[in-house]
Amino acid sequence: MAECFPDLFPAVSTQYYRRAEIALLQRAVGSFRGLRVLKLDLWNEAVNTRILHWMQAQGAEVYGLDVSTVTVQRARRNASLASPPMHLVQADIRALPFQPESFDLVYTMGTIEHVPEYQAAVADIRRVLRPGGRAIIGVPHLWDPFLRPVIVWALELFDHYPYSPEKAFSWPELRCVVEAAGFDVEQRAGILALPGIIRMADTFLFRRGIRLDGVFALVQWPFGQLERHWPWFGRHFGYLTVAVARKPAPGAAVP
Repeated sequence: MAECFPDLFPAVSTQYYRRAEIALLQRAVGSFRGLRVLKLDLWNEAVNTRILHWMQAQGAEVYGLDVSTVTVQRARRNASLASPPMHLVQADIRALPFQPESFDLVYTMGTIEHVPEYQAAVADIRRVLRPGGRAIIGVPHLWDPFLRPVIVWALELFDHYPYSPEKAFSWPELRCVVEAAGFDVEQRAGILALPGIIRMADTFLFRRGIRLDGVFALVQWPFGQLERHWPWFGRHFGYLTVAVARKPAPGAAVP
């Protein structure tokens, strides 16, 4: 799909998404300087928020992977001027092609829900993290008050959803999956607490060459203010519910 998909980076809702990701990363991680970071899925780097570029600009050594060869190729083109080079490879999130304890941070947002073996994917995230390393794992929120899972279900029913089928998680379910893999969950977070129909409408029109930037900036503004000033709003009402978790260090006390 990435082969014919237009680059959504300039879209107003994409920039909203990017700002939300940056705010989440700043709160959860702080400084990226010297960190070795792995991102699962390169859709954002191919046609969306370019969040891995931002992490590299903060001083991280960045790696990324995607199961789609075309998506990897587009992400590589977008990263062709990056210095130092980004390490982008084609691989499956259920079998990460890295040695154990290779990374300080693994970041995945809106990815593991696309495979039925999401537990295996989370377990492999833990394998490649160094002791004390963090994972930030975001998935669609089942109880999104703006009913995005319902909208996605309806679009899938009529074969109008341009992404692969996806599973939505409640927060307790996500926490259970992450803890079952051996992580300590440090905090609950969430992003994109705005009606999903806004994002869908913006990207639908953008892909057809129709730019209503002023309109979408205006309707997004109040939701952005709420997320910025009251993080609990995104935590409970974001369409992505997020677990910030740490791989215990050897000998760490069990709570």
